[in-house]
Amino acid sequence: MFIFSPCQVGAESVFKKEVARMFPSMRGAFSRPGFVSFKTESPLPDNFLECSVFARTAATSLGKIETDCHATLTADVWKIVAEHHLFVNRIHVYQRDPLSASEHDFEPHIPTELATLHRQIASQSPQTKFLGAGADDPFHPAKPGETVLDVVRIEPNFFMVGTHAITETSPIHARYAGGIVPMTLPEDVVSRAYLKFNEGFLWSGIVPGNEDKCLDIGASPGGCSQFLLQQGMTVLGVDPGAIHPTVLNHPRFTHIHSRIKETKRSLLRDVRWIVADMNVAPNYTLDVLEEVVAKGVVRGLLFTLKLIRWELADKLPMLLDRIRTWGFRDVRMKQLVFNRQEVMVAALETERAR
Repeated sequence: MFIFSPCQVGAESVFKKEVARMFPSMRGAFSRPGFVSFKTESPLPDNFLECSVFARTAATSLGKIETDCHATLTADVWKIVAEHHLFVNRIHVYQRDPLSASEHDFEPHIPTELATLHRQIASQSPQTKFLGAGADDPFHPAKPGETVLDVVRIEPNFFMVGTHAITETSPIHARYAGGIVPMTLPEDVVSRAYLKFNEGFLWSGIVPGNEDKCLDIGASPGGCSQFLLQQGMTVLGVDPGAIHPTVLNHPRFTHIHSRIKETKRSLLRDVRWIVADMNVAPNYTLDVLEEVVAKGVVRGLLFTLKLIRWELADKLPMLLDRIRTWGFRDVRMKQLVFNRQEVMVAALETERAR
């Protein structure tokens, strides 16, 4: 039995080490940049995506197909489904990332030709009555109780086919093809931080109140603050750098033109949420956040830790343990689809903040 999972290009080695540590019975198998598989004697664990920092989504492999003809591919997909006596409700057609996250401003996405292939596969299903509502829509989320058919393009003429189930506790990324949550970006977005914190809030389940004040550490040029403002929050942006006028002139935004360590703590007294995206070493980020959390009543944090070198991934379990000592009841970490060489951390609700 094999399990496969897409990941960020460059993260394959740390992903394999993570799985070896958390799931010792799994052994690394076939892999390509942005795609890793594991040999195992047991089905895909229900908590695999929750435990893994680097897996975007995951599936149990059903086989491979080598062809450059979409008609042949479609027929072979349904042949594999029939051979395994599988009934599917949803279809996910996606690709492994062809480029690294920082190369040519690449953003993971479902290419038009794969969206077309998705519709072709759905239209040829011999089990149409089992397909869920909107199964012909490549961007429709899978629902709890549904079985997903995964068709992954590894090379132009090489596809892997697999399946995964959606439960009530499945993370949001498992519900979309390739783990890519579709997001509509406003035309006036000032930086891509908007994109990754939009995904971060969806992944973490954080739902801030409209009256809450949020501290944005490392706010320049303002992409994350822009997202927070659109959620109705009041934002305090701390950064010695410039803030884009779109954000700077917003009535619920205040810019503190300094470094967070130089900011008067009296200004942070009413902060209930903290986001941070600082281009510094992970321990420095945690030093800053720990000091701010210790002097306030914070409901939650959402922040990035930069993996300046991939080897820093070995320290992530230790960093998580450190964050847990701050008193948060729920601490999670994930390399999101729209992260670069970094991970996102969510820490929710201390006893003091209840």
